[in-house]
Amino acid sequence: MNGREGIFKYFVLAVLVVIIVLQIASIKRADRLNDKLAEFIEAVENKQFGTAAIKQESEKKAADLPMPARIGDDGDWLVWCLRGEPHTLNTITVASDTYSNYVCLGNVFERLLEYDPDEVKLKPWLAESYEVSEDGLEMVIKLRDDIHFSDGVSITADDVIFTFETIMDPNIDAASLRNYYKNFKQAIKIDERTVKFVFDEVFWKTFEVVGLFEVYPKHIYDYNDPEEFNTRRSDPVGSGPYVFEKWDVAQQIVLKRNENYWGHKPKIKKLVFRIVNNDVAALQSLQSNQIDLLIPSPEQYYDFQSDEEFKKRFHCLKYWNPGVPFFFIGWNQQREFFKDRRVRLAMTHIVDRETIAKLLLKGNAEVVTGPFYPYGRQHNPDIKPWPYDIKKAKQLLDEAGWVDSDGDGIRDKDGVSFKFKFAYSSGRPIYEQIAKLLKDEGEKVGIEVQADPYEWSVFIERLNTRQFDSVTLGFGGTVESDPYQMFHSSQIEGRGNNFIGFNNPEADKLIEIARRELDEDKRYALYHEFERLLHEEQPYTFLFTRPSFRFIDKRFDNIVIHKLGLDEKEWYVPKSKQRYK
Repeated sequence: MNGREGIFKYFVLAVLVVIIVLQIASIKRADRLNDKLAEFIEAVENKQFGTAAIKQESEKKAADLPMPARIGDDGDWLVWCLRGEPHTLNTITVASDTYSNYVCLGNVFERLLEYDPDEVKLKPWLAESYEVSEDGLEMVIKLRDDIHFSDGVSITADDVIFTFETIMDPNIDAASLRNYYKNFKQAIKIDERTVKFVFDEVFWKTFEVVGLFEVYPKHIYDYNDPEEFNTRRSDPVGSGPYVFEKWDVAQQIVLKRNENYWGHKPKIKKLVFRIVNNDVAALQSLQSNQIDLLIPSPEQYYDFQSDEEFKKRFHCLKYWNPGVPFFFIGWNQQREFFKDRRVRLAMTHIVDRETIAKLLLKGNAEVVTGPFYPYGRQHNPDIKPWPYDIKKAKQLLDEAGWVDSDGDGIRDKDGVSFKFKFAYSSGRPIYEQIAKLLKDEGEKVGIEVQADPYEWSVFIERLNTRQFDSVTLGFGGTVESDPYQMFHSSQIEGRGNNFIGFNNPEADKLIEIARRELDEDKRYALYHEFERLLHEEQPYTFLFTRPSFRFIDKRFDNIVIHKLGLDEKEWYVPKSKQRYK
């Protein structure tokens, strides 16, 4: 003890000598230095040197973080059920899909800006701030100074520019994403943490597009040959709260918590994405505790929402949000059958959408007339769905020249029989039911429809390479969507998302004008006109939209339904209920 006291006295004496020297050099600072000395001696004697400063700095940092502090106990896993296996975990390439996003977005990769889930407004995330010029042709993004990738390397302007330039590289397989950046002129590095984006023309979605691309680490993803990037499917590295652990093909993808995360870490230590293609098997996995979160089919939700025993174990959630998908049948207009608008309209008339919504989906769906969120301002409420009308369908087919000229019961034209394949992702009862319905209704008007199911990753690749006659699918929405990606003729080639080949100059013009219109009322009026044109042309038969459904194990707490849906990073499991260690 005496030794420690001697060291302490010697240390204080040394400090005093230094202070005396400083006082001689600058008498004016004497009072302040004496104050500092008193604070120093008090801190040492109380064994609290630095504690207050560290606490204050920690509290300041926590207050500055974009995400809220996470409540609840640490530990446990969240085991998702994926209904299909992602083709890739590279979210920039066209091969990415809904399942890629479930795994990566917000977990592995993060964006410059994010939508506040309740205010539905963009707010800084990796960015500290952003400024837009008065003419809307420049946007300056300033990065936070405390952000870094999971390997500890700081995120800089070089990473932002690398990501942008990768998307814009025509040799990168990113056509569906690149279309959003057509008005971008260049990205300029101002300093290590500041980037200026310059645009050729105004685009109402520009600020969202700048903010909502995932920042990739240049030191990990930089490439000499674009194919290196295009073919990188696994081992994603980003700045998010989780890091990639493994991908057991056809079984599961595992992420573990990023203990080096720059922000508030979530409480759940692992995210496990189990791949279960079959609806029945998925529900059985939930009930046997092999998974924790299931996105049920509308039929499953209807069957179990009133099952009291089931509800004792699982949250049964149903909610609307702008991200709900719209489902459709797409008619490949590169095929002879579907080039004529009258044929496409006839196909819509043989699809009994009310029956699909009310009976097949147990009333948990609404018929839609276009690609916009039915409760948003983009949607044109004056458009009414085309009715189920077999007689009208026959009349339209006759007018288009598709008649049964040889008496075999199948319509034909110029020697081509009206027989086509209907492609869909296998293992989904609703798609199988729609396929059967389309086959039965087709027979009534002299058309032969063949079911053509594929495993998800194969299905997506056939879609991208246009190897289908017709297809059914669902596309997720956004707060306000830009139809350019799906409907502009420029997106037909290069594996763009206009995979049905819709080419209409009037539609192109409306999309282009709307993109440049910043006045919301005028822009919505243009989109109403565009939706009416789609209604007349019927490049798709728009089927239905439905609310989001979730079955979630009740050991998870703090599950909040926001205006934009759920945020699984808010959840936790009390220690007493934790299942995995």
